[in-house]
Amino acid sequence: MTTILTIGNFDGLHLGHRHLITMTIDLARSWGARAMAITFTPHPRQYFHRVPHFLIHPEYVKEQILESLGLDDVSYLPFGDIHTLSPKEFFNNILLPLEPAAIVLGSNFNFGAGKTGNIELLREYCAEHDIALHSLSMTMWNGAPVSSSRIRTAIQTGHVEDAAAMLSEPYSLYGIVEHGANRGHTVGFATANIHAQEQVMPRLGVYASHIQIDHDKSYEAVTAITQTPTFGTVETVAESHIFGFDGDIYGHPIRVSFNHFIREEMKFRSLDEFSAQLKEDCLRAKMLHEAARR
Repeated sequence: MTTILTIGNFDGLHLGHRHLITMTIDLARSWGARAMAITFTPHPRQYFHRVPHFLIHPEYVKEQILESLGLDDVSYLPFGDIHTLSPKEFFNNILLPLEPAAIVLGSNFNFGAGKTGNIELLREYCAEHDIALHSLSMTMWNGAPVSSSRIRTAIQTGHVEDAAAMLSEPYSLYGIVEHGANRGHTVGFATANIHAQEQVMPRLGVYASHIQIDHDKSYEAVTAITQTPTFGTVETVAESHIFGFDGDIYGHPIRVSFNHFIREEMKFRSLDEFSAQLKEDCLRAKMLHEAARR
């Protein structure tokens, strides 16, 4: 059976990625072909220079989203096995065996070792084999192209509403609830703490958020992204106080979704000052949640 292909890193599955995938599926349905996405594991950037806090989605979340979008097949190519292929080798050895009738790509697509192949070179290869090539312009939002790097910048600067608009959903961190320093608990604000080492961390500060526990019910919350300068630690952590919930969820998976930035991180001179600010943060977060429900 012939195939309609799209190819990309797909970190974040943002509006541009979804446009490519929708076009791929629509073409496949009209041509009686299968719709297939090719992606790479690990992310090429992580393969060459593994750094913490880079990915928008963990790999398993990217897989879940890709496989929920209506594609007939998703191929996860081990990047370490293919990154030395020339553009011609990539085309002949990877793409041609899939019997593509058409390939759908963004106009900025590069391929082959050292990104030496571009969309025009691929167009030449496709013409030789009677393969249609659809090159789509980059999806625009708020006057500029949507890209994973732009989304990372929005997250890192606390503009989580902008990130959500480009992702089509709130930006989320995923992790297992760990024991923390119990700072919040000492002043009556128990928190669920996670370290998301792979993912982009939002700007240090406090956010109105939602917490999904065990892939099930979602709760309104307030979340601090902190390096805890008051108490002398330097590791970045997401500490979430969940409204209307007091269960024991240590060791449970949670998803922390960021809705609104409330304030920058602060240093406190006392526990009383810390407690007073937490009460104010909770009040502000509840007001934002209430406004969003209207």
